[in-house]
Amino acid sequence: MSTEIDINKLKAEIKNDKQRRLILFGIFATGLIGLYVLVHFSPHLTDTERSIVYRIPKYPRHIAELLDVINRYSDNNLFYVLFAFIYLYIFMQSFAIPGPVFLSLLSGQLFGPIPAFLLVCFCATTGASLCYGLSYSLARGLVLNKFPNQIVNFNKKINQNRDNLFFYMLFLRFTPLIPNVSINVSGPIVGLPFKYFFFGTLFGLMPGNIIHIRTGLLIQELNDFSTSYQAILTLIGLSLIALLPTLFKKKLQELDDKGLSKSKKE
Repeated sequence: MSTEIDINKLKAEIKNDKQRRLILFGIFATGLIGLYVLVHFSPHLTDTERSIVYRIPKYPRHIAELLDVINRYSDNNLFYVLFAFIYLYIFMQSFAIPGPVFLSLLSGQLFGPIPAFLLVCFCATTGASLCYGLSYSLARGLVLNKFPNQIVNFNKKINQNRDNLFFYMLFLRFTPLIPNVSINVSGPIVGLPFKYFFFGTLFGLMPGNIIHIRTGLLIQELNDFSTSYQAILTLIGLSLIALLPTLFKKKLQELDDKGLSKSKKE
């Protein structure tokens, strides 16, 4: 059954949501404190290693240098590195903070391809689910005030695909038609059931996770001055695959708009 949302009505219902925002801020502040404690009590790093770890990676060589430091570090502190990875990934994903993709790139070198894949799938799905829950319970006012038009449009798309929401979620995760962060924060507001959100996220992000992990492994391999043409060709192939959804984005949007027009006529 199609259910159109009324943005003004929703805003009126949560007009006085200062308490929710304070709780949300408190949870975020607690997460930051936990991150500070994690860094403060971390095993010792040299000044050079710290400068590499705290630097935001801008180039492939930065990622490779970071991998070198973390690989040496994790040899003696594996459980600390594992816990820090999970904590940081889920924290950033929960609050829609950019950065999880860099952790995905690092994961293959840290834990091996298969463990990294399982770990990234767990962290990405858990973080997205927590973001869904925070948006539903505490951040509805913020999301509605910041993205009212996007909420209305996404609600229309959800209503068009009520009969196949799981496959529509897979479609959204496979393509950049709607950014993943937007899906995470607006999903509960537009009435996307959690079960479809969860499983659509779990399986829909798997191809991207594989690409990120494999790319991180190849960056390290190329940084070691490997002359493997297979590695270079694989990296180029992965880059082209990653570009495919963007190249087809316009066509997908046209098809989506046609579907919406047809729905209105009916």
